[in-house]
Amino acid sequence: MDSINETQTKIAALRMDLRVGKIFSSLGKSVGLIIDSASQDLPVTEVKVPQDEDDVVELLKIINEQLGKGDMDEISDDNINLLMDHLGSFKAQIRDGGVFTLFGDLLQYDILTKNQKIMIFDRLISDQMLLSHINETQNDAAYLRAYTLILLATLIYIDRAGTTFIDPKRRSRLVNQIVLYTMLENDTRGYEDGRGWIHAYTHLGNVLDELASDEKLVRADKILLMCTVIEKIKRLKTPLIYGESIRLAVYIADQLYEDDVYQQFLLIELREWRRSLETIQMRESSAMWNALFNRQRFLQALVLNPDMANSIVEYLEDSNDFTV
Repeated sequence: MDSINETQTKIAALRMDLRVGKIFSSLGKSVGLIIDSASQDLPVTEVKVPQDEDDVVELLKIINEQLGKGDMDEISDDNINLLMDHLGSFKAQIRDGGVFTLFGDLLQYDILTKNQKIMIFDRLISDQMLLSHINETQNDAAYLRAYTLILLATLIYIDRAGTTFIDPKRRSRLVNQIVLYTMLENDTRGYEDGRGWIHAYTHLGNVLDELASDEKLVRADKILLMCTVIEKIKRLKTPLIYGESIRLAVYIADQLYEDDVYQQFLLIELREWRRSLETIQMRESSAMWNALFNRQRFLQALVLNPDMANSIVEYLEDSNDFTV
């Protein structure tokens, strides 16, 4: 099985082949082979979280008070890093209602400098955050990975809206890392009692939707991103039942609106997906049924999305290809 570095190398080569036109209709097969060859479900190693929770809780309180009074116009790099250290906290009030929400406020009120946005972006797309423990069996680092994604989506939006800070080199690395993340992420949990939301595939939809509208990304990269999420959904062994399919369908609809070539490629993927089910003998198991119902929910979300391209809806309705 391939290591993460070996998978990264394969992705880079595949991107180049797609860009120069060596592959198109067979892209799904190539992506699938990379996913199937990647090392996944390795034994879980210890997931460490910072122990200075009291410090970050106090910092959150102070900053929120300053923002509320309009008394804040800057934040130190040290405080930013302390906040980011706790983005994967197991406590929802620190992770979701605390750090993530606060970063949204800091961006909204334009408190962060350009260099600080770059610093945050670079840390978010690092293996240490986005890929933390990703090739291991279900583990607690999923909180960090998922909230890395949703904060990343916010930064991509801010960059695309006009506060430009993501240069071409960083944008290229972003594509590589999101493709790699999608290939490796197997945690489909939604809400966890006592800890709140993980929702990785919903947050992935947010990132992909931002990239779908990025005029600085070439079509080949957008096709690769769309292909990868579809090929990964095919292979998930656990259920997506917390609205992830609806969010991903929104992304797909937005991407198809950009150019007819995306519609052409999606039809190739959908037809191949159907053919694969007709020819493959599957042993009955929970994984098999999860895969079939994940497919059903995803295709139904495509059909029911009011902004979906007519060619996709017509194909699915004519073939009745969204039932188990």
